[in-house]
Formats: sequence, structure tokens, C-alpha cells
Amino acid sequence: MDEEIRRLLGEEIKTEIQKLSSLESGSKEKSTAIEDLATLYRLRIEETKNELDFDEKYDSRVSDQLLKKEQLDEQVKDRYFRLGVEAASILLPMMFYAVWMRRGFKFEETGTYTSTTFRGLFNRFKPTRK
Repeated sequence: MDEEIRRLLGEEIKTEIQKLSSLESGSKEKSTAIEDLATLYRLRIEETKNELDFDEKYDSRVSDQLLKKEQLDEQVKDRYFRLGVEAASILLPMMFYAVWMRRGFKFEETGTYTSTTFRGLFNRFKPTRK
């Protein structure tokens, strides 16, 4: 529908321009025709401006949506990375403590902690955050 209206408006402007050449200079009819032509041309300019504004707003909306999607993707990646770091900061010390405790208990099979090395490490075997 918009294309048809634009086409009709363009044809009407062409018709008015062609009629202008057949009218006498300085006549009231010619000045009225010029005013009509100017009004039609202003309508065409306004239609073009509206179309460009619509296209610009549409492009802006699309680019904003793409930007938000990219930001959301980055936030998800960041969240998973932080979760992995948190899990590693808990699991790695626990694994370290488990290995050293097993070695220490194997070393101390008598049931007493006689070595000063294991006694000092035993105080630090708390899988908590510092």
C-alpha cells in the first residue's frame, strides 16, 4: 500500500510539473499550481523522512537486541568461569589434604603423631576458605 501511495504521489508531482509549463507566467493559476506542487513535494519529503526515521529506529532496535544478546552470552560465560574457579578453589585443597593425610596416616601407623612435619600439616588440614 505504501509503495502505491508513493508511486501515485510521484505521478501527481510529475503531472503538476508538466501542467506548470503550459500555464502563463505571473497568472493566478500558475501561482496556485506552484503552491499545490510545493505542498505535494513537502508531503513527499515528509514521507521520505518518516521512512528513514522508521528504518533508523528499526536498525537501532535490532542492534540493541544483538548487543543485549552478546552481553547475556558473555555473562553466562563469565558465570560458568567463576563457578569453575570456585569449584577448583574448594576441590584442589581438599584433594591436596586427602593425599597428605593418607601419606601421614600411613607414616604414622602406630597411632601417634611423632613426626613434626605431619603434626604441623595436621593443624592446617581444614578444607575451608581463608
